[in-house]
Amino acid sequence: MKKEIIYDELLEKIPNKYILTIVSGQRARQIGKGEPILTKYSKKDTDVKKAFREILADKIGYEIAEEKVGE
Repeated sequence: MKKEIIYDELLEKIPNKYILTIVSGQRARQIGKGEPILTKYSKKDTDVKKAFREILADKIGYEIAEEKVGE
């Protein structure tokens, strides 16, 4: 049986809930368009749950790029 996805564990991986929402949403859309899934999953899992499992497994993450505005 698969381990439950716990919100606090997700926040340990990506500490900002807004960034977590953006990252998981973008990845879920990619999965929905047919990109390969990087972790094991259940047939009942939604695309968002699959994205959450990838975050918990450290398969995906984020980085903040610094841009200089006006140059």
